[in-house]
Amino acid sequence: MSLTSKVLLVLEGPTVARVRFRFPIAGSHVTIAPQTFYHVARAIRAGRVTVSPPTDLQAGAAAQYNDVARTRTDGTVVPANTLEVKAVAGRYDEATVVHESLHAAYDLLHTGLDGNAEEASAMVCTALYCLMTGLPRPGWAAVPIFATAEQTAKTLLRQYQRGVRGIPWVGNAEWQALRLAVALNPLYFLRGPGGIAGLIFGQQYPHDG
Repeated sequence: MSLTSKVLLVLEGPTVARVRFRFPIAGSHVTIAPQTFYHVARAIRAGRVTVSPPTDLQAGAAAQYNDVARTRTDGTVVPANTLEVKAVAGRYDEATVVHESLHAAYDLLHTGLDGNAEEASAMVCTALYCLMTGLPRPGWAAVPIFATAEQTAKTLLRQYQRGVRGIPWVGNAEWQALRLAVALNPLYFLRGPGGIAGLIFGQQYPHDG
């Protein structure tokens, strides 16, 4: 099975079909639902988003979505709207696909939100996927930022289990803790919209579709 086919199986699969939540942003809110990921799957099938194995991602990164073109260390260019995925060989890889596909959805849908909230919501998707597929802990949640995301995801799972109708809200305290944890994480802290620049100044990633 091709890498693209494996990505599509995740995005159109039964676990993603359960992902749904809302979070506050700039006096409004953003809604994440299965349709968010189906939109990305359709874009992949239509050739608007390309799935490609990476050659030079930073250490520890299993996948990356490029909303704009980037130049590799060897001088070659990765086109915009490329989802770079090393492998889809297990539940954590699948969760990573969901995480990066949320970035793709925000880009394709021209969603207006700061980069810190974008990263935090993608972390929630990672945690939800890992929890709903029973991926053993500590494993994925041993990393502090994922442990914080896990708490946010658990507030949603409790609502799922109670049969709360519609799209549940993230817990406010857990969400704010996650946003701060993302902003202070060395991966994001002073490196663009995901860190302090997004949390305090509202800086956004390019969402040009």
